[in-house]
Amino acid sequence: MQRDSVHGHAAQRTSARICMLNYNAWGVIADLDGKNVHIGGEEVQHALMSRYLARSGHQVTSLVGDFGQQAVEQVGGVTVRKTFALDAGVPGLRFFAPRLTATWAGLKAAAADVYYVSCAGASVGIVAAFCQRHGRRLVFRIASDADCAPDTLMLSNARDRALYHYGLRRADAILAQTDKQAALLLKNYGLHAEVAGMFSDLPETVLAPAERATDLLWLANMRSMKRPEWFIDMVRELPELVCEMAGGANPAELDLYVRTERGSRALPNLRFHGQVKFGTTRSLFARTRIFVNTSSFEGFPNTYLQAWANGVPVVATFDPDGIIARLGLGVAVTDVAGAVAAARALLADPPELAACSARCRAYAITRLAPETVSAPYLSALLA
Repeated sequence: MQRDSVHGHAAQRTSARICMLNYNAWGVIADLDGKNVHIGGEEVQHALMSRYLARSGHQVTSLVGDFGQQAVEQVGGVTVRKTFALDAGVPGLRFFAPRLTATWAGLKAAAADVYYVSCAGASVGIVAAFCQRHGRRLVFRIASDADCAPDTLMLSNARDRALYHYGLRRADAILAQTDKQAALLLKNYGLHAEVAGMFSDLPETVLAPAERATDLLWLANMRSMKRPEWFIDMVRELPELVCEMAGGANPAELDLYVRTERGSRALPNLRFHGQVKFGTTRSLFARTRIFVNTSSFEGFPNTYLQAWANGVPVVATFDPDGIIARLGLGVAVTDVAGAVAAARALLADPPELAACSARCRAYAITRLAPETVSAPYLSALLA
């Protein structure tokens, strides 16, 4: 069971000192090209959420890795503190120094009332131990379905698994991206989680589908669970379409990136971008008619939010809580053949594509507004 708040259950505060931890978030905060830093959905969420909290009057500190920036920087009203460089320290001992020592020092320097971390990993346990020692609150948010059961954790290191489990059981509040995640957490750990939506970058205006130049877009980090080769197979079956593909390499699966890039070169209708800045993804979605996701499992993809915010339907093999099929925000499929058929059908029916685009945009405007999304986060952070 989660422990009671160290601050009790008094009336909720209206402002707080909040510290958020995400090692790679500097890549999005500084809009880096991603060559030396992983940029994924959680990094995007960290940047968007920290900026929103700062604009809302909270004192926000973001703890990130050392990528050569200043020790402390002010960006968008957020105090950004760097911790350690991945290659610093002696192999075998670097977990303790500088990683643990620098992280602990950063947590202490933030002097926050509440600490927030997302995604399963050793950092959950480290922050939990800090909060236990200093009488602070810890809010943890699940980032993937894999975070919700011991058998599916994407943590091969026994130490990291133990630290994650230690922190998970000591969080004052747990947030989940979907009802499915909340159910899995309850089933596998006996812990309760509130469902919280995701922050999104909502453009003021978007182009009509007929005015866009790209038919299909695939955007994700090149990991085996994302199955980028499925999109290559799709494009091969759709030579008449204009397609784009973007995403950075996962250091543990560099061969997958190489194979994907090589496969793209054989397809004249596919433009392969590789790793791109987060700022560049805005223009990719703005000119796309359909976004394609080929993952075997996810959390709640940040790319879906970007797509819908731009009025882009999603053709996907992963449908969190059945939202795509239930609300008509694209087409949920199970394989490459289904994805090919769905894309062809939508593009061959301009009125239906326009109607689907309008549904996506309307969903984004009504459901992804920061004031709406932030409610469960603020409830947990300010308790």
